[in-house]
Amino acid sequence: MSLHAYPLSSRDGLLQTYQNVPLREVPVPAAVIDIAKVKTNCSAMLNAVEELQVSFRAHVKTHKTSEITQLQVGADCKDVRLIVSTLVEAEHLISLLLDYKSRNAKINMLYGVPLGPSQVRRLAQIAHYLGPGSITVMIDHPEQLNCLPLFREQAGFPALVFVKTDSGAHRAGLSPDSNEMIHLVQQVGAAEEQGDLILLGFYSHNSLSYGSEKPEDAMQWLKVEIDVCRQASQHVKRRRETPLLVSVGASPSALSLQNILPSAPASTASSANALKDTLELVRSNLELEIHAGVYPIFDIQQVSASSRHSTTDPHDNIAASILAEVCSTYENRTEQQEALISAGCLALAREPCKDYPGWGVLAPWNMSQDYKIGKHDRIIVSRISQEHGILAFEKNDGEKRQLPLQYGQKVRLWPNHACITLANFGWYLIVDSDTDTPDRIMDVWVRWRGW
Repeated sequence: MSLHAYPLSSRDGLLQTYQNVPLREVPVPAAVIDIAKVKTNCSAMLNAVEELQVSFRAHVKTHKTSEITQLQVGADCKDVRLIVSTLVEAEHLISLLLDYKSRNAKINMLYGVPLGPSQVRRLAQIAHYLGPGSITVMIDHPEQLNCLPLFREQAGFPALVFVKTDSGAHRAGLSPDSNEMIHLVQQVGAAEEQGDLILLGFYSHNSLSYGSEKPEDAMQWLKVEIDVCRQASQHVKRRRETPLLVSVGASPSALSLQNILPSAPASTASSANALKDTLELVRSNLELEIHAGVYPIFDIQQVSASSRHSTTDPHDNIAASILAEVCSTYENRTEQQEALISAGCLALAREPCKDYPGWGVLAPWNMSQDYKIGKHDRIIVSRISQEHGILAFEKNDGEKRQLPLQYGQKVRLWPNHACITLANFGWYLIVDSDTDTPDRIMDVWVRWRGW
């Protein structure tokens, strides 16, 4: 295995440095995760899939930690289904999955990128540790099937296979009724008869749901994903002892399930009714599996997608923030007052958000009570360089406003896209807003590095 190529920082050493230290005394920039919000977000997702009686697969690429993975699936889960984007993630998860297996849980991990030949031996080695049925690969081209006999030889048993289905975003996969899809499904069937693979089902991830404006949009995108996977599954002719899986979701569309819960406020929207009908239809001969990844952490992109009907401020779901410091202020340099902070694109990333023209939003933490996060009043990272960013009011109404920031002030920034932002850090400072000391570091979680 390759873990020696990407050594992790010492958690014990980090705890000696950071544990019980107030956030205002921490060197910056730093990544902070509020564990109370992570727990709330994970519980909401688990409750939703349980109430709707659908299966769930958790993606770990956003956080890359065992600690949050356990919260995603639940401590007592008996059917642990995960997705990884890198083989290092899979290698780090071996001990956790073996622990679940020792407690009689089923385990399965999907390598969520169409299979490349250089990945086969490492995947097979992981499978060898975890046992039969533990590894699923993604296929969207016939030549990828040539890799599977080697996997079976190395692991001692065949891999499970998802056929990647394109639901409109063109990230990966094939259109459900294309000649390429029909031909690929035929070849998958032939390879299955030879014992080289076990067809698990059809998988789609529609990133177009990130462009949603309201809950109805996200529900419609989820229905589209289910429909295209159902279409593709109809090309499978072989009778099966167990139903094929239809695995669908991105965080906005997966979160939209909460709009149709029996316990949710009644919705008469046509999209809600159509989604309910689709769920009933797919259950007739297929197993529905929902997958999602960024939802435990949440971010400004998820806020802007407005995927859930909610009576609370969606910003309250954001668990990750970047701690920075005001290093300079500029009252008259430009038409509007600005401040320079010690966090640039190597801390925040340069992922845009459709909701506004900036690179992060200033959270209310350590700000005066007058600071509001509505679009007219909120402060954003308006410009960004490698190691620093510029804070300014989002709205320029022609009147110069006093920027409520001082030299040396610590601030926290909500990232646009948590998956990319958190990749810039080697560990997370853990706080708990449900305690009496919400600004004191209670733990440090080390993030897995590498590929």
